[in-house]
Amino acid sequence: MFRALFWVLRIAAAMMRRAGAVLATRLHRASLAKTGAGTWFQTGVRFDSPAQVELGADCYFWRGVGVSGRGAHACLRVGDRVQVNQFAHLDIEGGLTIHDDVMVSEHALIFTHDHGLDPHSLARPAPKVIGAGVWIGARAVILPSCAQIGTHAVIGAGAIVTRDVPAGAIVAGNPARIIGHRSTKEVAA
Repeated sequence: MFRALFWVLRIAAAMMRRAGAVLATRLHRASLAKTGAGTWFQTGVRFDSPAQVELGADCYFWRGVGVSGRGAHACLRVGDRVQVNQFAHLDIEGGLTIHDDVMVSEHALIFTHDHGLDPHSLARPAPKVIGAGVWIGARAVILPSCAQIGTHAVIGAGAIVTRDVPAGAIVAGNPARIIGHRSTKEVAA
């Protein structure tokens, strides 16, 4: 009896999640500047400046993702096959470009502006480019002082990135330091 009820409720919940994703995807397709074919959104994804957002094909935005930024420099350009996992936050105040095949894990924070030591001062834009094939680990924080993450770099979980990351580097720690490099065989796979 309880097993049957469990499965009925589980199937009903899955159908509601699917319906919510279909509705959220239609809503975002109508409001964003550009959305590529096959791009999907779960419910609870929020864009502060949807007219400044261009997404490539086959991207996926999980529930709770926030994209904030309203200034003159605010923009988000995303390539194809990018996945942004739940509760990640993308600050686009200074401009953010994410190339193809990037994976942003849960609760990652990416910042593109700074206020210096005075929280009441005007935001200073700090544009950021994330290269193709980058993996950003869970709860990683990428500060405005990092302007570029090279192709196929890996940002470890919980890393605090304070400076540029070269292509193929594996960084971890606080502040993030290079702890290795991806092999060309692994990158090609």
